[in-house]
Amino acid sequence: MKRNYVVCGVMAFGLVAAGGPAWAKKFTLDTAPVKQGRIFVDEKFLGIAPVTVDLKVSRRSVMKARAEKGGALGLWSTEFTKDQRQIVMIRLEEDEASKQTVASDIANKWLTIDPSTTGGAQKVTDEGEAWKKIVSIVTDNFADIEQLDRASFYLRSAWRVRRYSYAVVRNRLIIKRGVTPNLTIRVEIESQIYRSAEPLMASLTIRDEMFTENPRVYASDQDTVRILRDQF
Repeated sequence: MKRNYVVCGVMAFGLVAAGGPAWAKKFTLDTAPVKQGRIFVDEKFLGIAPVTVDLKVSRRSVMKARAEKGGALGLWSTEFTKDQRQIVMIRLEEDEASKQTVASDIANKWLTIDPSTTGGAQKVTDEGEAWKKIVSIVTDNFADIEQLDRASFYLRSAWRVRRYSYAVVRNRLIIKRGVTPNLTIRVEIESQIYRSAEPLMASLTIRDEMFTENPRVYASDQDTVRILRDQF
Protein backbone atom coordinates (compact mmCIF):
# COMPACT_ATOMS: atom_id res chain seq x y z
CA MET A 1 0.00 0.00 0.00
CA LYS A 2 1.29 3.45 -0.76
CA ARG A 3 2.44 5.54 2.32
CA ASN A 4 0.48 8.58 1.22
CA TYR A 5 -2.61 6.32 1.11
CA VAL A 6 -4.19 7.47 -2.06
CA VAL A 7 -5.81 4.03 -2.85
CA CYS A 8 -6.09 0.56 -3.82
CA GLY A 9 -8.31 -1.44 -6.16
CA VAL A 10 -6.78 -4.02 -8.44
CA MET A 11 -6.66 -5.45 -12.01
CA ALA A 12 -4.44 -7.49 -14.41
CA PHE A 13 -4.12 -6.11 -17.93
CA GLY A 14 -4.18 -8.54 -20.86
CA LEU A 15 -3.48 -11.59 -18.72
CA VAL A 16 -4.06 -14.40 -21.25
CA ALA A 17 -4.01 -18.10 -20.40
CA ALA A 18 -1.13 -19.80 -22.20
CA GLY A 19 -2.23 -21.28 -25.50
CA GLY A 20 -5.85 -20.14 -25.08
CA PRO A 21 -7.75 -18.03 -27.63
CA ALA A 22 -7.81 -14.31 -26.85
CA TRP A 23 -9.82 -11.39 -28.13
CA ALA A 24 -10.40 -7.74 -27.33
CA LYS A 25 -13.39 -6.65 -25.30
CA LYS A 26 -14.36 -3.08 -24.49
CA PHE A 27 -14.68 -2.14 -20.82
CA THR A 28 -15.49 1.14 -19.12
CA LEU A 29 -13.71 1.54 -15.76
CA ASP A 30 -15.08 3.98 -13.22
CA THR A 31 -14.56 4.77 -9.52
CA ALA A 32 -17.08 5.23 -6.71
CA PRO A 33 -18.02 6.81 -4.41
CA VAL A 34 -15.05 9.12 -5.07
CA LYS A 35 -15.10 10.05 -8.74
CA GLN A 36 -12.32 10.72 -11.26
CA GLY A 37 -9.75 8.36 -9.79
CA ARG A 38 -6.60 7.49 -11.72
CA ILE A 39 -7.10 4.04 -13.27
CA PHE A 40 -4.28 1.47 -13.44
CA VAL A 41 -4.43 -1.93 -15.13
CA ASP A 42 -1.53 -4.22 -14.37
CA GLU A 43 0.26 -1.11 -13.07
CA LYS A 44 -0.21 0.61 -16.44
CA PHE A 45 -1.92 3.99 -16.19
CA LEU A 46 -4.99 4.10 -18.45
CA GLY A 47 -6.45 7.51 -17.64
CA ILE A 48 -8.83 9.37 -15.36
CA ALA A 49 -12.12 7.59 -14.61
CA PRO A 50 -14.38 6.97 -16.34
CA VAL A 51 -12.09 5.50 -19.00
CA THR A 52 -13.13 3.12 -21.82
CA VAL A 53 -10.51 0.69 -23.17
CA ASP A 54 -10.23 -2.51 -25.20
CA LEU A 55 -8.67 -5.24 -23.06
CA LYS A 56 -7.30 -8.45 -24.52
CA VAL A 57 -8.98 -11.32 -22.68
CA SER A 58 -9.26 -15.09 -22.87
CA ARG A 59 -11.74 -17.55 -21.45
CA ARG A 60 -9.71 -18.11 -18.28
CA SER A 61 -8.14 -14.68 -17.85
CA VAL A 62 -8.78 -12.77 -14.60
CA MET A 63 -8.41 -9.02 -14.49
CA LYS A 64 -7.66 -6.82 -11.53
CA ALA A 65 -7.83 -3.03 -11.33
CA ARG A 66 -6.80 -0.31 -8.94
CA ALA A 67 -7.37 3.42 -8.76
CA GLU A 68 -5.79 6.29 -6.89
CA LYS A 69 -6.48 9.92 -6.13
CA GLY A 70 -5.14 12.43 -3.65
CA GLY A 71 -7.30 12.48 -0.53
CA ALA A 72 -8.89 9.15 -1.43
CA LEU A 73 -8.45 5.68 -0.05
CA GLY A 74 -8.90 2.26 -1.63
CA LEU A 75 -8.20 -0.99 0.16
CA TRP A 76 -10.41 -3.29 -1.87
CA SER A 77 -9.73 -5.63 -4.82
CA THR A 78 -11.81 -5.54 -7.99
CA GLU A 79 -11.52 -8.73 -10.03
CA PHE A 80 -13.44 -9.74 -13.15
CA THR A 81 -13.34 -11.96 -16.23
CA LYS A 82 -14.49 -11.64 -19.83
CA ASP A 83 -18.06 -12.33 -18.68
CA GLN A 84 -18.14 -9.09 -16.69
CA ARG A 85 -20.55 -6.46 -17.96
CA GLN A 86 -18.96 -3.59 -19.81
CA ILE A 87 -18.90 -1.20 -16.83
CA VAL A 88 -16.45 -2.10 -14.05
CA MET A 89 -16.69 -0.12 -10.81
CA ILE A 90 -13.56 0.27 -8.65
CA ARG A 91 -14.09 1.23 -5.03
CA LEU A 92 -12.45 4.50 -3.98
CA GLU A 93 -13.40 6.03 -0.63
CA GLU A 94 -12.80 9.46 0.85
CA ASP A 95 -9.78 9.41 3.16
CA GLU A 96 -11.14 11.11 6.28
CA ALA A 97 -7.83 10.90 8.14
CA SER A 98 -5.99 12.75 5.37
CA LYS A 99 -8.68 15.43 5.17
CA GLN A 100 -8.27 16.23 8.86
CA THR A 101 -4.46 16.44 8.78
CA VAL A 102 -1.75 18.23 6.82
CA ALA A 103 1.42 16.85 5.26
CA SER A 104 4.35 18.10 7.34
CA ASP A 105 8.10 17.71 7.52
CA ILE A 106 7.95 17.93 11.33
CA ALA A 107 6.19 14.57 11.73
CA ASN A 108 8.29 11.94 13.53
CA LYS A 109 11.44 14.08 13.50
CA TRP A 110 13.38 15.67 16.34
CA LEU A 111 13.54 19.45 15.98
CA THR A 112 16.00 21.57 17.91
CA ILE A 113 15.07 25.01 19.20
CA ASP A 114 18.05 27.13 20.16
CA PRO A 115 16.99 30.30 22.03
CA SER A 116 20.31 31.92 21.18
CA THR A 117 19.37 32.00 17.49
CA THR A 118 15.53 31.92 17.49
CA GLY A 119 12.61 33.65 19.16
CA GLY A 120 11.49 37.24 19.23
CA ALA A 121 12.33 40.16 21.46
CA GLN A 122 10.64 38.45 24.41
CA LYS A 123 12.41 35.13 23.96
CA VAL A 124 13.04 33.06 27.07
CA THR A 125 16.57 31.78 27.77
CA ASP A 126 16.44 30.97 31.53
CA GLU A 127 15.86 27.23 31.97
CA GLY A 128 13.35 27.60 34.80
CA GLU A 129 11.33 30.18 32.92
CA ALA A 130 11.61 28.12 29.75
CA TRP A 131 10.13 25.09 31.51
CA LYS A 132 7.14 27.08 32.78
CA LYS A 133 6.56 28.50 29.30
CA ILE A 134 6.77 25.05 27.68
CA VAL A 135 4.25 23.53 30.09
CA SER A 136 1.85 26.42 29.51
CA ILE A 137 2.07 26.18 25.71
CA VAL A 138 1.83 22.40 25.55
CA THR A 139 -1.11 22.04 27.93
CA ASP A 140 -3.11 24.51 25.85
CA ASN A 141 -3.17 21.83 23.13
CA PHE A 142 -2.49 18.53 24.95
CA ALA A 143 -4.71 18.21 28.00
CA ASP A 144 -3.46 14.76 28.99
CA ILE A 145 0.22 14.75 29.99
CA GLU A 146 1.71 11.31 30.60
CA GLN A 147 5.10 12.35 31.97
CA LEU A 148 6.20 15.71 33.37
CA ASP A 149 9.62 15.92 35.02
CA ARG A 150 11.15 19.32 35.69
CA ALA A 151 14.37 17.81 37.13
CA SER A 152 15.23 16.02 33.90
CA PHE A 153 13.50 18.63 31.71
CA TYR A 154 11.30 16.00 30.07
CA LEU A 155 7.66 16.19 28.98
CA ARG A 156 5.58 13.66 27.09
CA SER A 157 1.88 13.89 26.35
CA ALA A 158 -0.31 10.80 26.35
CA TRP A 159 -1.28 9.37 22.97
CA ARG A 160 -4.21 11.31 21.56
CA VAL A 161 -6.31 8.90 19.51
CA ARG A 162 -8.76 9.82 16.77
CA ARG A 163 -10.86 7.22 14.96
CA TYR A 164 -12.21 7.33 11.43
CA SER A 165 -14.19 4.86 9.32
CA TYR A 166 -11.13 3.05 7.99
CA ALA A 167 -8.27 4.46 10.05
CA VAL A 168 -7.06 5.20 13.56
CA VAL A 169 -4.62 8.08 14.02
CA ARG A 170 -2.66 8.67 17.20
CA ASN A 171 -0.12 11.33 18.03
CA ARG A 172 1.79 12.73 20.96
CA LEU A 173 4.32 15.45 21.73
CA ILE A 174 7.70 14.86 23.38
CA ILE A 175 9.98 17.62 24.67
CA LYS A 176 13.39 17.27 26.31
CA ARG A 177 16.49 19.34 26.92
CA GLY A 178 19.21 19.20 24.32
CA VAL A 179 22.64 17.88 25.30
CA THR A 180 24.40 21.25 24.98
CA PRO A 181 26.09 23.65 27.45
CA ASN A 182 23.56 26.36 26.61
CA LEU A 183 19.81 25.77 26.72
CA THR A 184 18.44 24.00 23.63
CA ILE A 185 15.05 22.32 23.42
CA ARG A 186 14.31 19.14 21.50
CA VAL A 187 10.76 18.68 20.22
CA GLU A 188 9.10 15.78 18.40
CA ILE A 189 5.55 15.21 17.18
CA GLU A 190 5.04 11.46 16.92
CA SER A 191 2.27 10.68 14.43
CA GLN A 192 1.12 7.14 13.66
CA ILE A 193 -1.71 5.54 11.71
CA TYR A 194 -3.49 2.21 11.34
CA ARG A 195 -5.68 1.47 8.31
CA SER A 196 -8.23 -1.26 7.72
CA ALA A 197 -10.35 -2.39 4.78
CA GLU A 198 -13.20 -3.07 7.21
CA PRO A 199 -15.12 -0.34 9.06
CA LEU A 200 -13.47 0.13 12.43
CA MET A 201 -15.46 -0.25 15.64
CA ALA A 202 -14.88 2.34 18.36
CA SER A 203 -14.17 -0.44 20.85
CA LEU A 204 -11.49 -2.12 18.73
CA THR A 205 -8.07 -2.21 20.40
CA ILE A 206 -5.16 -1.54 18.02
CA ARG A 207 -1.86 -3.04 19.18
CA ASP A 208 1.24 -0.85 19.06
CA GLU A 209 2.90 -2.96 16.35
CA MET A 210 -0.08 -2.44 14.03
CA PHE A 211 0.59 1.30 13.73
CA THR A 212 2.95 2.78 11.14
CA GLU A 213 4.49 6.24 10.91
CA ASN A 214 2.19 8.87 9.47
CA PRO A 215 3.81 11.75 7.53
CA ARG A 216 0.89 14.00 8.45
CA VAL A 217 0.02 16.00 11.58
CA TYR A 218 -2.97 17.94 12.86
CA ALA A 219 -2.88 21.68 12.28
CA SER A 220 -3.16 22.38 16.03
CA ASP A 221 -0.02 20.31 16.69
CA GLN A 222 1.88 22.13 13.98
CA ASP A 223 0.77 25.40 15.57
CA THR A 224 2.08 24.24 18.97
CA VAL A 225 5.53 23.68 17.49
CA ARG A 226 5.38 27.06 15.74
CA ILE A 227 4.49 28.81 19.02
CA LEU A 228 7.35 27.06 20.82
CA ARG A 229 9.75 28.27 18.13
CA ASP A 230 8.40 31.80 18.41
CA GLN A 231 8.76 31.93 22.20
CA PHE A 232 12.36 30.75 22.45
